[in-house]
Amino acid sequence: MEIRVLAEAWAAGAQGGRVELERKSAALLAYLALEGPTARWKLSGLLWPESPEATARGNLRQLLKRLREQLGEDCTEGRDQLRLREGSQVDVFQVRAALQQGNPTLAGSFHGELLEGFLYDDCEELAGWLDGWRMKLKRQGREALEQQVQRLERERRYPEALDGALRLLELEPTAEAVYRQVMHLHHVLGNRPAALKAYRRCQEVLKRELNVSPETATRELARVIERSEAEPALPSPPARPAIRWSVLHPPVLAGREREWALMEEAWAARAPMFVDGESGIGKSRLVKEFGNSRGRCVTIEARPGDRRLPFATHMRSLRMLVRESGVRPQGWVRRELSRIIPELEDAPLPPVSQPEERARLFSAIIAFIREALRDVDVLVFDDGQYVDRDSAELGIQVHAEFREEMVAGRFPLIINAYRTSDVRDEWEKQLIHSVIDSGLMVRVPVGRLDTEAVRQMLRGMGEPALEQVAEKIADYTGGNPLFIVETARHLLRSGDFDGAFPSSLPPPGKVGAIIEQRLRLRSDEALRLARVFAVARTDFSAELAAHVLEVPVDQLLAPWKELEEAHIFQGRWFVHDAVAEVLLATMPAAIQEALVARIADYRRRHER
Repeated sequence: MEIRVLAEAWAAGAQGGRVELERKSAALLAYLALEGPTARWKLSGLLWPESPEATARGNLRQLLKRLREQLGEDCTEGRDQLRLREGSQVDVFQVRAALQQGNPTLAGSFHGELLEGFLYDDCEELAGWLDGWRMKLKRQGREALEQQVQRLERERRYPEALDGALRLLELEPTAEAVYRQVMHLHHVLGNRPAALKAYRRCQEVLKRELNVSPETATRELARVIERSEAEPALPSPPARPAIRWSVLHPPVLAGREREWALMEEAWAARAPMFVDGESGIGKSRLVKEFGNSRGRCVTIEARPGDRRLPFATHMRSLRMLVRESGVRPQGWVRRELSRIIPELEDAPLPPVSQPEERARLFSAIIAFIREALRDVDVLVFDDGQYVDRDSAELGIQVHAEFREEMVAGRFPLIINAYRTSDVRDEWEKQLIHSVIDSGLMVRVPVGRLDTEAVRQMLRGMGEPALEQVAEKIADYTGGNPLFIVETARHLLRSGDFDGAFPSSLPPPGKVGAIIEQRLRLRSDEALRLARVFAVARTDFSAELAAHVLEVPVDQLLAPWKELEEAHIFQGRWFVHDAVAEVLLATMPAAIQEALVARIADYRRRHER
């Protein structure tokens, strides 16, 4: 018997005809294919968790009977424990076997996601199992492809290696290391223009998706390619050590007991939340895990670049709701929505230009989302710092319109995740203060992890050597979860990490790019002060900075406060050592030499 559970779900029975599987039949066959023989009581509980045990077992018998009638034969066997019939050919079996043999090409001949298009919101345990297997299959496919590309490159089979690297980019479009690999392979094959085109693509994707610039290593490779002509094939670099999935995606939500408790209180009061913290601090994971723990959770998000286009944020989120909710706007609502979603009408209305048009559009959006979100428990709005002004004003109106319904539990509770340290526009600062001060939303500040929480996070990664240097990693990263992950990845990928933290560590991966981006948002005065911090190290004082910058001490108050509010400086040092490393790495040599000389002059004067 042939069974398909990737992309389309169907089975071919005795008569050879294809039978489309409904969602619970498909889930049953996929579960048996991946987990093997399983007790009937467990299967019935997975598929009908809200039903009494006797009813659930009866439902399972009816499902199996219906399958047998449709297929003309049994697709399972066993009495107390069910298993697929011997000899069944299941696509996911073949994919897993190919991946275990290191053959991603064969595995790639099967397209689509496990049980694609099916939702199991009414079967919580089954939905969790499905999410886990979907992630596992994607990870195994990516790892097998990475290993194949590395092997092909070592064997100098560069065209095939390039094909594999390009497939990796399709799976993970923001993987900067893969962009470098694509650039290198194009260059080795003598296609310099294609290598530089790959670099420009890398710049565009990182800016659009992450709002960061390429790492120093990527920029340097582009400069080398730009200066050179086509070169002969070069020996490929040695294969990098494989990194556990648990390192890249830590399973433990460590050190968030205080934040979770605040969110529990807000949930009990049915109060919308404003969750804020610095970049990489873990806001997105926190709000999504909390949201998913409360029922059906829908996430919408703002993105870098939204500010350039009116209603850009809600244009994207409304399209997503139209596509995924199954609700199709009709009548006047549809006409009004065509102002920001033109494809809804053959002759869409023009963008709003008058206050009355704006009011009518807002009314249409509110009418639509009331219907589209009727079965949703939590609405998460992530990365609010990127929102355009029109969408922000609409968001405030949505909060006000549905406040009573949220309190009564008739509308999903709204959780906003925001990076307030990167807010620069005055209108946005005032907006944030107004919604918090007025009590419209409860603020949940997300702080950095303390040393014990860092240790807990590292322990969950399953690499004992990392836990041994928990204190060093905590100091270096300042307890920023993203920086912890990137630092752990860098240490393990170096190949010579033996449990001793290096005396000097350049900011790895996304860390340097994120810090550079945050520093670029600061004023010239704050940046000059930060450079003095970095060069002086911990032997620092306001008087020293005033001497070096040749300004009165009281002129340092504003830039000092700016650095503290941006979570760059705390007390007498940076919130994490990586900030100093980025400042030193990006500082022109002439400026660094001048600062060193002035700091030395100050110390000579005050050591007398």
